[in-house]
Amino acid sequence: MSKQQLRLSKRQVEQAEGRAPGVIMIAVSLTALISAAALWFTLHFAIAAPLSWTGAFGLFGISLLLVVFIEISLAYLPLSRGGRYRLAFLTPILFFTVLFMFYPAVKPLSTLVGWLLVVLAGAFTGGLLATKAALWENNSPPSQPIQEEVHQRHLAVIGSPDPTPILKRMFDLLLAWAGLLVSFPLWLLACFLVWIEDPGPLLFVKNSVGKGGMNFHQYKFRTMVREAETHTGPILSGESDERVLWVGRLLRKTALDELPQLINIIKGEMSFVGPRPQRTVLVSSYLQEMPEYAYRHSVLPGLAGLAQVAGDYYLTPRQKLRYDRLYIRYSSLGFDLKLIFLAFLIAFWYRWQKNWNGRLPRHWLHRPRE
Repeated sequence: MSKQQLRLSKRQVEQAEGRAPGVIMIAVSLTALISAAALWFTLHFAIAAPLSWTGAFGLFGISLLLVVFIEISLAYLPLSRGGRYRLAFLTPILFFTVLFMFYPAVKPLSTLVGWLLVVLAGAFTGGLLATKAALWENNSPPSQPIQEEVHQRHLAVIGSPDPTPILKRMFDLLLAWAGLLVSFPLWLLACFLVWIEDPGPLLFVKNSVGKGGMNFHQYKFRTMVREAETHTGPILSGESDERVLWVGRLLRKTALDELPQLINIIKGEMSFVGPRPQRTVLVSSYLQEMPEYAYRHSVLPGLAGLAQVAGDYYLTPRQKLRYDRLYIRYSSLGFDLKLIFLAFLIAFWYRWQKNWNGRLPRHWLHRPRE
């Protein structure tokens, strides 16, 4: 099937989702009415008055409704799903930009920028509502029997793990809250870029094994197309995986796709340093051949781990277990700080070097003395 036929097929499926001609005509009419209201609001209030909470709320709502009804109105045009959402999102932004730029009674540039930011926020929120998707995508969740089986296998090998040291927990909480505050602009930018490239959920939920063998939701920015695992199931992504978005490759290379895991750290499901979480369905298969794989889950999983720093993405499960048991054996706050530093070095320096083989220089990896 050619790409053109595939696009046509998708459009026919989308049209069959229940958008009757009457519904679309109503949406077109509402779009025209809201556009007229937007024009009146802009000429008589937004441009003629300074930025205020009342005006911002009104402009936000108008922009939101415009995107929703424009998207419905475009249902029968020969556009892809993503193209329809993007066009609906851009229309009110262009509409208000033209008004703000060419109306003779414009306010200072700072006021215009403020109004345009309100329009952008409203249009983006409208785009999220029009997408009809949750904020996160939970693909291939493990069944309850698999979760219980994994937990029981851990109990049989490691029993109930010891509590996380108080100093480590306090360090995690302090750094996680600070990280959320500092990285907030990056969250906004990442969410915007992901949605623009492939309108849909902003986050991806990875069902992973945590401390003691318990399943938890590991949050990441979505870096693949929507429903990427519908036909493949939960599999590892390769370097040339066509499902990965352009912005997804950038997020992965800089490790910024891991930012939402700050929420997991605050919730006590993860730590900054520890064995990297693995999917529950994959751990289930590993445990059948290596019951000792449960030892890596005797501590909290982490954003950065010894296997991630000393090895590479394609380590075998047994190699990962070896590194993780070394980390657990020599775990300390000083060792954690060193691994955090090395993880940053990999993400923001070594990965950008030509011909880097995925491993740090050996002199960086001296093992702590007993």
